[in-house]
Amino acid sequence: MTTPGYSPLSALILKHTGEEVVAEYRFHPGRDWRFDFAIPSRRVAVEVEGGAFNGGRHIRPEGYLRDMEKYNEAAVSGWCVIRVLPGELLMLKTLRLMIRAINQNKLCQGHQEKD
Repeated sequence: MTTPGYSPLSALILKHTGEEVVAEYRFHPGRDWRFDFAIPSRRVAVEVEGGAFNGGRHIRPEGYLRDMEKYNEAAVSGWCVIRVLPGELLMLKTLRLMIRAINQNKLCQGHQEKD
């Protein structure tokens, strides 16, 4: 796990939710999979999908299949993964999605603790 550091994204999330953002967060104990950004306490992650328009790794068959495996494992492990293009990372719509996911996971975690 990488320690929290300053980024515009982490500053915005901290300001609006009080949650820390960790860059390059390793989420799976048996694999070297990392999220570009994560809020581990709420199991919310952001993946920046580069190369969407120029044949990058994420859209080539082998890379796409590896990403599917990673995202499916994240989903069954309880992670909400928000996927964005590089230009969308600091957009208001991404910030709103992250805040909604963080707040929703707070509700879900609170419900689970009561059961």
